[in-house]
Amino acid sequence: MNKQINNLMIGVVVLLLAILGVYYYKKNYRQNLVPETVTTPAPPQQGGEESSPPSEGGVLRPGSEGGGNSAPALSIAEIKLNFNTAMKNAQTAFGKGEYAKAIGYYDEALLYSKVDTVYSGLFTVYGAQGEWEKARASLDSAIALNPLYTEYWKWKLTVLDGKTASSFQDLQKVYEEGLLKGDKRTRVNLVTHFASIAEGNAQKSEAIALWEYAKTLYPQNGVIYQAEIDRLREKI
Repeated sequence: MNKQINNLMIGVVVLLLAILGVYYYKKNYRQNLVPETVTTPAPPQQGGEESSPPSEGGVLRPGSEGGGNSAPALSIAEIKLNFNTAMKNAQTAFGKGEYAKAIGYYDEALLYSKVDTVYSGLFTVYGAQGEWEKARASLDSAIALNPLYTEYWKWKLTVLDGKTASSFQDLQKVYEEGLLKGDKRTRVNLVTHFASIAEGNAQKSEAIALWEYAKTLYPQNGVIYQAEIDRLREKI
């Protein structure tokens, strides 16, 4: 009986590894297999297509690094469970205003999987605390793991514009980097966001050019974008 159970378990593991192998092949831009993640809701977007979802990164198995024997490697199922539990606990703590606990849970989640959604969660917590340097560092980590996600670039521009002494030229560099690295399908969202920032920095001509560019990227919203152009031209 035990032999039959062992054979069955081996078969299940082999099948699981085969499935994961196909997944890895199709998603070859990812570094490692990861657990299912609990994503952090993104703020509402302006016009355009929906932004691509946050990515997944590599798994860390406690006890499997550094050559130590402090803890055995965990199974994939255990990693998923522990990671998702930590993420849910972090979000629950944040909702209660227990920011220190939320940070602790997010740090725990990083032990199981270094994914951008954990860092975006830390960004949210640090931002709520007004610790903008730590928030920015967390957001940079999220961007490094998933530069395609347009919302991260928008958040970075908002933080730099509102919470730092960054010049408009500095903001332009971040915007241009986002255009280069971000998801082309949601590029219009970054363009319209930066158009609003340009206007807020008294760069009306630049804002008009950005709204014009948005029209070429997403003509479905051309009437809306043209209204912004007309409004700005009246102010010049």
